[in-house]
Amino acid sequence: MRDALRCRMPHLRRRCERTRLALALAQTAMLDNVAGRWTEAESSATEGLRLAEDVGADHIASYCRTSLGWLAAARGDERAVAEVAARTLETSLPRGVRALSAAAYWNRGMASLFHGRPEEALATLVRLAEPGHGAEHPTFALLAALDTAEAAVHVGRHDLAEERVRALEAWVRRTGAPWARSAAHVARALLGGPRVENAFRAALDVPGTRSHPLLHARAQLFYGEWLRRGRRRIDARIQIGGAIEVFDRLGAEPLHRRAQREQDLTGPPGGRGSPDTREVNGLTAQEQRVAQLAAKQLTNREIAVHLRISHRTVGHHLGNVFAKLGINTRAELRGTHTGSEPR
Repeated sequence: MRDALRCRMPHLRRRCERTRLALALAQTAMLDNVAGRWTEAESSATEGLRLAEDVGADHIASYCRTSLGWLAAARGDERAVAEVAARTLETSLPRGVRALSAAAYWNRGMASLFHGRPEEALATLVRLAEPGHGAEHPTFALLAALDTAEAAVHVGRHDLAEERVRALEAWVRRTGAPWARSAAHVARALLGGPRVENAFRAALDVPGTRSHPLLHARAQLFYGEWLRRGRRRIDARIQIGGAIEVFDRLGAEPLHRRAQREQDLTGPPGGRGSPDTREVNGLTAQEQRVAQLAAKQLTNREIAVHLRISHRTVGHHLGNVFAKLGINTRAELRGTHTGSEPR
């Protein structure tokens, strides 16, 4: 018996060492995700997953997968998000491992939100805070609070967005965490009101926020969008330009595309005509975009989500489009020069 144990000891030691290394890599990947070191995060999570699978450490393997799923959501790879989430939930839901289930749903919600589907995103993200879904988890509900608030505002659920803001503010009072303070200011700004600009500026001025580059860049993007809607185009270009640089460096493709569309709407700095006023084929740039999407038979609400404007504004633009082009139906748009793909 002793001889048998002696023979097995080196094997057990190696397995323990590999398990500890896999866990360390999983934790490193999560930290690197937040810090914007996405290449390093992917490498750590991939190696950690390989080691965890080799030694049969299922929980650690799932944590590595959820890190990869978070990266995939931020990068816009929805297929990878779906695959990772499905595999994680197969094991986490039956075993009641809520942290893993919550992480999987957060990744799904992020992917939907970043691709402009806020209703779908909200339906997924509310699972993190509501009992009965098997994914209720207070920590992940906080981590996903800004995403939830953004989705809620887009679909008119200001009550739910307010709940998420209050949760973040409570966490700030308890911990003082810079990321939570910044996220709370951003979410508060998204709700609107007389102090929107103060909230955006406060979010960007929180010490340490730049160490969370995705969060900081999203704050810049939201602020820039608000400035552009207020026709402060030069100020908007500054904020959106900063966000574009970060999204490009990180590889956050869906957010990069969104920021670029917003930048296009501001026009060239100091230019005499901007995309909001310069006409193409008799249409302004925004009317052109609305017409292009309407030609693809998207509804007003779908166009509103895509362009981040209200559905009433879409209706106004479509009315102008029909009048300028002398047509009466969306089907007729396909025969005009507006049918090219929108930027």
